Amino acid sequence: MYLSLGVFLCLLCQSFGEVSIKYAAIIYRHGDRTPIDPYPTDPWRNESLWPVRFGQLTNIGKRQHYALGQWFRKRYSNIITDKYDSKKVYVRSTNVDRTLMSAEVNLAGMYPPTGKEVWNDHLNWQPIPIHTRPEHDDEVLAMKRKCAQYDIAKNNFINSRAYEDHLSKYEGLMDYLTQHTLRKIKDFEDINDIYNILFIEDLYNLTLPKWTHSVFPDKLKEPACYSFSIATATPLMARLLAGPLLKTIVNNMLNKMSEQPDALTMSIYSGHDFTIANILSALGLFDGNCPSYTSTIILELLNDNSTHDYYVRISYRNTTDIVEPLILNIPNCGEMCPIQRFIQIYDNLISVDWESDCLVQNNNNLIIYFFITIHIFIFILYLQDNYSDVFKQEKRNELLRNRRIATDETKTCLCPDLEHNVDANNVEKPQLSENTVSTSPPRVPSNPRNGTQLTQQQNCLCVKFLVFRSKLADPAHDHNRLNIVQFTTE
Repeated sequence: MYLSLGVFLCLLCQSFGEVSIKYAAIIYRHGDRTPIDPYPTDPWRNESLWPVRFGQLTNIGKRQHYALGQWFRKRYSNIITDKYDSKKVYVRSTNVDRTLMSAEVNLAGMYPPTGKEVWNDHLNWQPIPIHTRPEHDDEVLAMKRKCAQYDIAKNNFINSRAYEDHLSKYEGLMDYLTQHTLRKIKDFEDINDIYNILFIEDLYNLTLPKWTHSVFPDKLKEPACYSFSIATATPLMARLLAGPLLKTIVNNMLNKMSEQPDALTMSIYSGHDFTIANILSALGLFDGNCPSYTSTIILELLNDNSTHDYYVRISYRNTTDIVEPLILNIPNCGEMCPIQRFIQIYDNLISVDWESDCLVQNNNNLIIYFFITIHIFIFILYLQDNYSDVFKQEKRNELLRNRRIATDETKTCLCPDLEHNVDANNVEKPQLSENTVSTSPPRVPSNPRNGTQLTQQQNCLCVKFLVFRSKLADPAHDHNRLNIVQFTTE
């Protein structure tokens, strides 16, 4: 049995042959930082007690990322050159100080200047470009650009019975935290905020209040870390939140496979704990543990040197220590997943069309379609009657003067705010003689279907048709013929 297992493993290893890395996408969290927003009763809420302002990268965090950058240099020496090449390496960060600074010191470790790159003999550093976008306009890395469909999907999830039942298990804990922090704790994200503050203060060996001893870290850790799985809890939420970044990475891999001249060899993304968690959760690889400082996800494109087949490998390092990352087992594919199979498995994420997928139909579109339909209707009537000057006042006056006129009035209203559109033809109209045109507006009764009174304050579009029909004196043409259509909106 053991021999058979050994032979199987040997054959499995041989089936892949020797592989080489062709492309690497690196996603990491920033380094050590100070608390962002201490709670009202926090004894350490005075910013002067900390080495830097709240939410900023500390010297510890700088050293962490500098060491990580040096490790990247050694690990990927076969695919990146000693000199920085802007056509082969792309770096992007969220538009936040601590992530931008983390990327800067990381690159300082990766690309110390050599040869002609040395511009200052007393400074072993060179500037490397880091790209960013405002958070409110960044759906790729910050994942904070407004998306109406995502908001709807998340609202549906947090109002689901499953979520509410899970949250209810921590009602006592949330009440306890609210009482002692004087901050309203109402959900998992709020619990994580308190846990994170206490974690940092404990990391800096600061004395925590006595009330924390019964809840930190044990009772807070599980719900705090669970908060990271909420943002991508459903397939649609995962598609809209993590899809854009994963789609970008897969496109980079495909460009490398097809040997595009502008194909990148490495792309680096500097983000946050939620960046790490959202990607892992969307891929079905999140283990439920909070991402640490400098936690890193690596997606590599591998090439089998014997078969020339391409594979995707995902590794994860959830520690500040410089150690080899753990190779993750891709669901239904394994540690080395053929790229076409990888694309098939994660099609829901990679096929995202963010701009289109985020759209929600607006009632204004109905009004526009209504307007267009009415105009087409009028135009068809016009063509049928062959009146090139049907709307001219001279023709109307001539018809009123020389012919007997019968007048019909029709009014239609579209009210997006009401449950049903109002049938404005059910109105009390004045009795019109054949030679009289009424100009007074009709009185609209309550809608018999929902009892709603149409008023001027409601958001309605009304279209009124005033149709004039003449009875021609010629017996051969003794039929009603459309002469004038008056079209107005209210």
